[in-house]
Amino acid sequence: MSDKKNKTERKLTRREMREAAFFLLYQVEVNAAAGDVSGAKESLAEITMNCIETFGLLLNSAAIRLVEGVLDNKDALDSIIAKYSLTRKVERIPKINLTIMRMGLYEMDFMPEIPDKVAMNEAIELSKDYAYESDTKLISGLLGGYFKDKNK
Repeated sequence: MSDKKNKTERKLTRREMREAAFFLLYQVEVNAAAGDVSGAKESLAEITMNCIETFGLLLNSAAIRLVEGVLDNKDALDSIIAKYSLTRKVERIPKINLTIMRMGLYEMDFMPEIPDKVAMNEAIELSKDYAYESDTKLISGLLGGYFKDKNK
């Protein structure tokens, strides 16, 4: 069996799955910002193949479901971000931060099998790896504020 086949068949942890979804969602955002005129869902297959070939990205069906769910609910997620972002408009939030917040909010609202605090913690951990420290505080504050209001 080839090494590449072994990599794609390896079971991913939840954290690895989220990170793979993050990479794909971020790449969709970058392509859109670069003027890719095709829709996000339409270009997802091509982006996925490019990420696998270029970066050796490991994926599973859970990562793809998360990506598709975030893309399908992007407008609703962005309206939550707009409501809870007290310092920046959605269009002025860095794409890395937007991607992380959308994923966290999606898991909180559309994946009842994942506890809200786990979704928040995982989003904050992603931000520690990929965002600036001040952005991690913004992400934590936004998700925390939403969590408090959601659970009143």
